[in-house]
Formats: sequence, structure tokens, C-alpha cells
Amino acid sequence: MHKKALSIILGGLLLISALAFVATPVLADGNGGDNGNGNGPWSEGGGEKPGTPGEQVSDSMYQLGVNRSLMGKMSYSYGHGQGGFIFYDLNEENGVITDYGLITSDGDKVILSSIVLEGSTPDDIETQGSIIKIIDDTTTVVLHDNPTGMYHLFVNESTNVTITLAGDMLVIEQNVMDERCNLTYQLVISDGETKGVIASDDPFEVTENGTVIGCNVTEHLVIRFLPQVAHRHMVMEQIMMQAVQDGTVAAEISFMADENGGIYDTVSYRKELHVQVNQVVKNKFQLMTQGQNAQGALLLIHTETSTMDMTQDRLRVRLNDQDMKQVDDPMELVYGQPDEACYSVVDDGDVQQMLVYLPANTLGSVTVEGVDALSELLSPMGLAIVIGAFGLVALAGVVAFRKR
Repeated sequence: MHKKALSIILGGLLLISALAFVATPVLADGNGGDNGNGNGPWSEGGGEKPGTPGEQVSDSMYQLGVNRSLMGKMSYSYGHGQGGFIFYDLNEENGVITDYGLITSDGDKVILSSIVLEGSTPDDIETQGSIIKIIDDTTTVVLHDNPTGMYHLFVNESTNVTITLAGDMLVIEQNVMDERCNLTYQLVISDGETKGVIASDDPFEVTENGTVIGCNVTEHLVIRFLPQVAHRHMVMEQIMMQAVQDGTVAAEISFMADENGGIYDTVSYRKELHVQVNQVVKNKFQLMTQGQNAQGALLLIHTETSTMDMTQDRLRVRLNDQDMKQVDDPMELVYGQPDEACYSVVDDGDVQQMLVYLPANTLGSVTVEGVDALSELLSPMGLAIVIGAFGLVALAGVVAFRKR
């Protein structure tokens, strides 16, 4: 009778162990804030991923994003836009943006006097978390409320664009990159303190002593500045700025989260590579990469320590459920082309950056997860190991009992 009871107990333990082993957690995608496609297959957007569908992420999350120099919440009303990092005025009849400026550690600073899109008549103005979209029949403008002051224009047909710089800003350098790059023609602008780049697939015409820029845009145009805020490592920011200009960085993603969900901001630098944010919660972030990756792709990810502490040894990064290799030196990913998918972490206090490299023709789901010892013990795999251990102990007990 004792032998039968022990056999039943052992069988039950092994069955529970097997069920725990094969169990997989369900991802809560949440809703709110689509990923934003601009015009065509570009992936560009910002928004929220609540932990519970139907709920909203607290505005305090955006304020923390501003405090940590990651992203803010875009607000717009009656022709004026204001975020935690940028401000501007918009003529809703002709789409002209004036007094486009950055909110820096030293105060508000107007960088661009005006951005004019010839023939533009906005049909729709949408705010989604950290971004605003200004849309008409042939163009989509996306402004990002993040420290780079990102302005991104997508067009369905050629559009004449005129940019007038403000203050002492002027063009100090003109470059023509590899034609395989999505940003072949580039202008570096500066006033000695603030520095940025204007880039496009089409050549620029610079007049008025370097203060007025014209371009007949046939696909897209980008304006990006070096962050001038706290919590950002300026040496690394300069390296990443150059990597964007070189076409090395395929997409840039910022996110913050707590147990109730999170917020995100995505910037796309390659038309053919689509990046979609699937999940954002404390200690876990998942995105999907789709489309084409013919030359290898570097993803630049920003977050902060209360969302995920990337300095811990228990950080897990997976591509299509396979663990990725960690590289100690991030420069190996910036300047090299590894043969396998890998990642590297740049730890700079409260704000942390991760570089994820996907080799040529490699795409899929990228999951970044910070797992502490207790949560790992309570995970399906951890429970399987614990229950399996109990099963082995019980099995040893049965063997010992039978020998008696």
C-alpha cells in the first residue's frame, strides 16, 4: 500500500513538472498608440502599451521620461506644439513650421526659423504619445519629443522643401555618403554650441551664406540633433550620431515602463526594415523586425534603470527565442559586422543604452528581459526545475523504500 501511494505521488510530481516545463507565458500586447508607418513601409511612431487592455499609462510615466532624458509627451493646440524636449508653431493651412526649438539644460533655444513644404495642405494632425504626425495627400511629417529633436519627412511624390536656420546656426559641412545608404546627402549644422545633421536621399542647395537650405525630396528627409540634456553620455551620443549618418543604425527605440505598462518612441532610418513594438512592461521589452535586412542592422535602444537594470548579470536577450551573445565592447557592433546576432550594453548611470546587431538576412522577434533570481525561480522553467528536483528526491525515496 505504501509503495502504491509513493508511486502515485511520484507520478503526479513528474506530470506537474512536465506541464510546467512546456508552459509558456502569454504576451500582453496592450493597445493604444500604433507603431506609425508614415507613408509606405517606414516604421515610425510612439505610443503606449498598457499592461491591462483598455487602460491608459499614467502621465507621470512621461514626466519620468523627461526627467531621465528619454522622451516626453507631445501636446498640441491651436497651432502650437510643446513637449518635454521640443517646441514649435504650425500653420495648419499650409503646413509651415516656424520657431522649431529644443529645450536644453540651458533653456529653450530656437534652432530652425522655418520648414516649408511647397504645396502642403495638412488634412490631419495626430498626436500619439511622444510624437505628432502632420499628414496630407502626399507627405507625412513626424516630430519626436525626445532629446534629439527628431524631424522626419516622408513623401509619396517629389516635394520641394526649404529650411531656414535660426540664430547663429549655419551649414558647416556638406557630405555625400555611400549611395547604398538611406541618407546619401548630409549637411552638418552648428552655431558652436548646438550641432545637428540634415540628411536626405536627394542633394541639397545651400544659399544665404549657409543659412537657407533647399531640397527636392523624393523619399524622405531627416533632421536630428545631438542631445543637450542631462543623463546622456555625450561621447557615446556623438558616436551614435555618426553611426546614424553612416547608415549603420537601422532604427532607434526608447522605452520606459512599470508593472502597469509602458511608453515607447521609435525612429526608422531604413525604409525596407520595419520595427514594431509588441510589449513594454517593467523588466521586459519585445519588438518585431520585419521586411529586408540585406546588409546587417544595428538597433539602438534607450531605457533607464527603474525600467530595466541592464547591469545585472541576469539580463536575457533573445532573437526568436534563442539566446543572443553578449559583447563587452559596444564598438565591436558599431564598427564591425559580427557573424552572429549579438548585443552590448552601455551603462551610464540612470540612462542605459543597448546595441542589438542582426546579421544580414536575419530578422524576427527581439526580446530583452531583466530577470532577478526570485522571478526566475517562479517562472515556468524555474518551477519545472524545482518540481523535477522534488520528483528526483521522491524517486530516490521509492528506491530506498523498495530496497528495505
